[in-house]
Amino acid sequence: MCVTQMDSGKSINLASSEKGGFWVRLVAFLVDNIIIFFATAFFAFIAGLATGLGGLTSDVSAENVEYLSTIFGFFIGTMLGPFYYTLFTGWEGQTPGKKLLGLRVITMTGEPVGYGRALLRYIGYFVSFFLLGLGFVMIAFDRNKRGFHDFIAGTCVVKVE
Repeated sequence: MCVTQMDSGKSINLASSEKGGFWVRLVAFLVDNIIIFFATAFFAFIAGLATGLGGLTSDVSAENVEYLSTIFGFFIGTMLGPFYYTLFTGWEGQTPGKKLLGLRVITMTGEPVGYGRALLRYIGYFVSFFLLGLGFVMIAFDRNKRGFHDFIAGTCVVKVE
């Protein structure tokens, strides 16, 4: 059973609360990844600009400057996803996408998720994906709408006001 303290201080039992289902969570995930995409593009642009203007590439050809910018962009994108999901989920249990759609990640005991569990949940996304996406699909069929990543991290997603 999953119980949470909502903003009003009222305790809600998971069995009687509305869960975040597959489609609403997919939309939240897409919103979050659009935010991550644009943030990555912005930071990669800044890194590329700094590389070119900072004199680091005065002896490097234009093609190699573009290559370096691509590497910076890849590195930024690789680091931004885990940072984004861990920060927001660990902080309030809501990424901007989840907040927009009225969802919150909580533990199975109703406690805040915390940063360690949020990172574990993010790593669980990869496990869910590498299981041919079935770790995500199980959200549609599980009684408590939990994906494999939720089972790994001991979390559930509920709708909030």
